[in-house]
Amino acid sequence: MKKLVDSLASLRLAIFLFLALAATSILGTFIPQGQEPGFYIAHYGPVWGKLINLLSLYDAYHSWWYASLLALFMANLIFCSLKRFPVSLKLFRRDPFLIDPERLPLAQKAEIPEAPETIRSRLEGFLFRKFGKGELGVRDRYRWSYFAVYFVHGSILLIVAGALIGALFGYRGSMSLLEGETSNKVFPFRHKKGFISLPFKIKLEKFEIEFYPNGIPRDYRSYVKVLDGSRSFNYLIRVNHPLQYRGIKFYQASYQEYAALKVRIEKGNKVKEVWIKPFQDGRWPEEKLTLGLIRYAQAHGFRMAQIWLSKDDQPPRMMWLVEGHKEQITLSPETLSLSLVAIKPLFMSGLQVRKDPGAFLVYAGCILMILGVFVAFFFTHRRIWVYVEPVGEKKTRVIVGGYSKRYRDDLKRELEHLLTKLQSGLT
Repeated sequence: MKKLVDSLASLRLAIFLFLALAATSILGTFIPQGQEPGFYIAHYGPVWGKLINLLSLYDAYHSWWYASLLALFMANLIFCSLKRFPVSLKLFRRDPFLIDPERLPLAQKAEIPEAPETIRSRLEGFLFRKFGKGELGVRDRYRWSYFAVYFVHGSILLIVAGALIGALFGYRGSMSLLEGETSNKVFPFRHKKGFISLPFKIKLEKFEIEFYPNGIPRDYRSYVKVLDGSRSFNYLIRVNHPLQYRGIKFYQASYQEYAALKVRIEKGNKVKEVWIKPFQDGRWPEEKLTLGLIRYAQAHGFRMAQIWLSKDDQPPRMMWLVEGHKEQITLSPETLSLSLVAIKPLFMSGLQVRKDPGAFLVYAGCILMILGVFVAFFFTHRRIWVYVEPVGEKKTRVIVGGYSKRYRDDLKRELEHLLTKLQSGLT
């Protein structure tokens, strides 16, 4: 058992895990993520393509072995901390008076023509204890900083745990909504079949877009309504202003312009006006006609649409309709006249959806890491000793010394300054 604990707490294992995680990050950067298995075989050949698919390198940061490396890294950090903690606790509890006053570190000595009581009165904040012929005074600052490293270790554990929770129980995907449409379906980016059903629905009430003079989009926004049972509320989603609800964030990512068309169909003396909407066919049931939209476009001041038209089981025929112009098409045995009489522009808003249940742990870990690093570098434990020993009726021998884990040159200057103050009678 001891060998297992020592192995998990070893520095070699920590270095190996660092290198393995770094190599994985490099692979995840150079290998395109989220593609279909056939993509990697086509681009990297049958051998490397199969290896990429076998090791899930197409989704490296969510693969089982990457999660295993992170879990092993967490175990290594925990055991390293547990192994080191008794040493830190021992340093924290060490009695500062268990030291020979004649062998103080960084010692500086002086004889001052004043009584020990007078000198002692100048040493505010020092705790004194009788030691031999004189008295030893100690002042400790930031002794608790021995535990700062565990703040940093704990912050790394929180960040890794948050990342693992987000990878295992979170997702990223997309939701596309036409104006007036309601949906709760999110299509994940990762290799998953089907869609994810949200516990509430989003309705796109309206979409707006603004352009720069050169035609580049300046800002686009989605006016949505959240429908959650008996509860509902409106929200404006803009770029960099996402909607957050029940731990799920919705970002404005893209848009697409579509249109609903009204097509007039003339067959002899019969006339029928049919609406064709995006992703929804139009029908003239009596004549067994079906129409669908292929694309909508604007050019040189004209609005036009490419549609398909079919009757019964005949193959569909494609044609372009320009607003205000009549076109004819023959569907055996009849000839039909079609014209585009109305166009209602519609926008589709593309939302990026993200759920990350471990995000709060990552944020907490980042804050804790900043605090830990700040404490470790700016609150280093510093201990100062002053030994006061009478050597005459009104004469005192003073020895000052100190210990600091870092910044020892600063400590030397502080000791010199302290001795100078004692000699000059300053508190």
